Amino acid sequence: MAAALLAALLLGCSDDESAGSAGEPAEPSAAAPAADTAEPLAPEAASALPEPALPVPSVADQAATPAPAQVPVLPLEEPAPLISPLPLESEAEALPMLSIIIDDVGNSRAAGERIIALPAPVALAIMPFTRNAQVLATLAAEAGKPVLLHLPMENLAGLAIGEGGLDTGMSRAEFDAQLQASLNAFTPIQGVNNHMGSKLTANRERMDWLMARLAARQLFFVDSRTNKETQAAFAAQAAGVPNVSRDVFLDNERTQVELEREFRLVLARARKQGAAVLIGHPYPETLSFLERQLPELESREGVQLVSVQRLLSRPH
Repeated sequence: MAAALLAALLLGCSDDESAGSAGEPAEPSAAAPAADTAEPLAPEAASALPEPALPVPSVADQAATPAPAQVPVLPLEEPAPLISPLPLESEAEALPMLSIIIDDVGNSRAAGERIIALPAPVALAIMPFTRNAQVLATLAAEAGKPVLLHLPMENLAGLAIGEGGLDTGMSRAEFDAQLQASLNAFTPIQGVNNHMGSKLTANRERMDWLMARLAARQLFFVDSRTNKETQAAFAAQAAGVPNVSRDVFLDNERTQVELEREFRLVLARARKQGAAVLIGHPYPETLSFLERQLPELESREGVQLVSVQRLLSRPH
C-alpha cells in the first residue's frame, strides 16, 4: 500500500515538470522525437502508436491560399557611366566644303569625259540642244556626277545666247514653252543654272516664272551671279526651290597664276563660310589645272569636295 502511494506521488511530479512554464512555447507533439534521456519504447509498443494525422486543407482553403511570390530574375547590367558622352561630329562633317560646277558642257565629248573622270562629284552644266548633251548626261549620271541644265538667258551686253534661250521680251506663254523645251532637251536633269543671264536674272517677274516651273519639276537652282542685282535667289526662296549661289569663277583668265589665285580664293571662302561654290568652264587649261589640284585635296588643304546638292540645305 505504501509502495503504491509512493509511485503515485512520483508520477504526478513527473507530469508537472514536463508541462512547461507559462509564457514559453509548448513542446512538440507526440510525433516529435523523445528527449535523449527518455528510455526507448519496446518495439511492440512503438508499433501500436497511431501515425500522426496531418491536416488536409479544404478546396476553399487551397484557393484562398496565395501562391508564393515569384521573384523576377533581372539580367545583369553594365554600370552607367558617371558622365554620358556627347555625340561627336565626324571629322569629315566638320571640314569646309567645296562644290565645283563646269559650265558650257555639251559640244565636246572629250572635254565632257575628262570632267566625268575627275576624282570628285563635279557637276556638269550641259547646254540644251548641243550635239553631245544626251550622251554626256547619261555618262555623268552613270558615274554618279550631278547633271544640270545650263539654261541660256538674256544678257546686258546683247551677246547671242544660243538655242533654247529665254529673254525679257517673251510673253508668259512663250517663256513657258521655251523653258519646257529646254528642260526636255536631255535627261536626267537634277537642277538648273543660268548661262549668261545678267539681264534676265535681274527681272523678278521672269525669275518667278522660272521658279514656278522648277518647283513643279522638283529641280534646284544654282545662281551663277552674273549680275549683282540678280533676283534669282529671292524668287527661288519664294517658290520653295532649293538654291545656292556661286562664290568664285575659276577661269575668267586662264593663266596658271590666275587659276591658282582664284582657286586659293575659293578655298579661303570655303574655310570662312563653311562652304563655297566654284564655277569653271571646259577649257583645256582649266581641266588640266583641276586634274592636278583635286586628287588628295582634302588631306592637303583640309577642304572636302562635295556635290552641289550637299550645299542646298545650308544657309549661303
